[in-house]
Amino acid sequence: MTSTHEHIEGFETPIHRGVWERICTFGAPRVWSAVWLVTCLYAALIFLSVLGFRWVMVPLGAWAVGQGTLVVLTQWDVHWDDLAIAQVTRRYREYYDAG
Repeated sequence: MTSTHEHIEGFETPIHRGVWERICTFGAPRVWSAVWLVTCLYAALIFLSVLGFRWVMVPLGAWAVGQGTLVVLTQWDVHWDDLAIAQVTRRYREYYDAG
């Protein structure tokens, strides 16, 4: 018989936080934060090359507002993006027929 403090390989393993907790970057889901950051940086590059240096701050300001929105949505409901994707892809009917 083994003691309760002995570690048996394969029997007990630490549970990683990524298994049960949402992985966030800057307070929002990692994928959406990365996509939003890359989109705004690309827009800033386009603004820099076409309109000039002063206009670069517009997409960066939009990034701050969008990231704040993502953070607020994540604090309101951790799985808001799963619900939004399901709503868009499954196209639920507004009214269900009774028969």
